[in-house]
Amino acid sequence: MRAALLQWLGDLAYDATYDEDGPGEPDDVAAVRAILPLIYEAARPYLFDADLLIREAAVHAAATTLVVPELAVHIPEFVPLVRSTLSTSEYRGYRYLAKRCLVTWGAEPGPLPDSLISGPEDGYSDDPPF
Repeated sequence: MRAALLQWLGDLAYDATYDEDGPGEPDDVAAVRAILPLIYEAARPYLFDADLLIREAAVHAAATTLVVPELAVHIPEFVPLVRSTLSTSEYRGYRYLAKRCLVTWGAEPGPLPDSLISGPEDGYSDDPPF
């Protein structure tokens, strides 16, 4: 349950920070951006959790909040954390987020996916059985 909640917080933060306008109504996006520091604080205690799913979700949630100027000071400490946790995740979405964060932060991302969605080279197909 904790991993799912942290994942949801990370997804919420990501949606509000993906581009300048964010998806949805401007007031809603602004409201989410206003609580990014709270999302960061909620995720922080779990950044080194023994449970990998919780740790990945916490790094995801916290890393997506670092676009806020007052949280951007944490970027240097998150570069190795994103590399060790999200870049190595079995979940392609986390590996994509790792690349996006590292590139945005001016760090070398290494060979990571360019898309959130798996393609045929990753075993995905539109043909049955999918």
